[in-house]
Amino acid sequence: MTLKTTLQTTLLCLGLTVFAASCSHENDPKEVAEDANKENLSKEGEKAADKLVHAYSANMFEIRAAENAAMNASTEDVKKLSAMLVEAHTKMNADVKSLADAKGVTLPADLTDDQRKELEKLSEKTGIDYDKAFTDKMKSNHEDAVDFYEKTAEKSDDPQVRDWASATASEVRSHLDMVLMTENAIKDRK
Repeated sequence: MTLKTTLQTTLLCLGLTVFAASCSHENDPKEVAEDANKENLSKEGEKAADKLVHAYSANMFEIRAAENAAMNASTEDVKKLSAMLVEAHTKMNADVKSLADAKGVTLPADLTDDQRKELEKLSEKTGIDYDKAFTDKMKSNHEDAVDFYEKTAEKSDDPQVRDWASATASEVRSHLDMVLMTENAIKDRK
């Protein structure tokens, strides 16, 4: 093998290694945070951290989706809902971050690839179709969130996480009520 061929082969292998690493799930911001918490926390601390990571990631998605809706919604009902969601979920994430900081928990830095794909799919819609798709997504996400917070409030071993989840569950339930009212207000529009 010549030096040139060896160098080319080495660069090709290095390039493939970098490509494979960039395609792996280890670059997923949520998984990066979970891995850091697994390394740095006790088993009990890791359980609480997983709840905070999940909530923070979900809130980031809600904020981005609602910001997108503020720009793309065609109805005033959805624009009002999106403004409320941006404000509420931004505050909720500040609360999660405060609790996470106190517990030494690493939080995700950005959306996951799946969340990005969901936003892209939503952004493909326009007009009333966008508004309906947005409210449908918010309905589904908030139903899941109510379930998540209620179960966390009931089953978490960490008293601070239980209290946080309990307080948050009632707020998310109120968001779900607003989503359902908005969905009802636009359901017959074309």
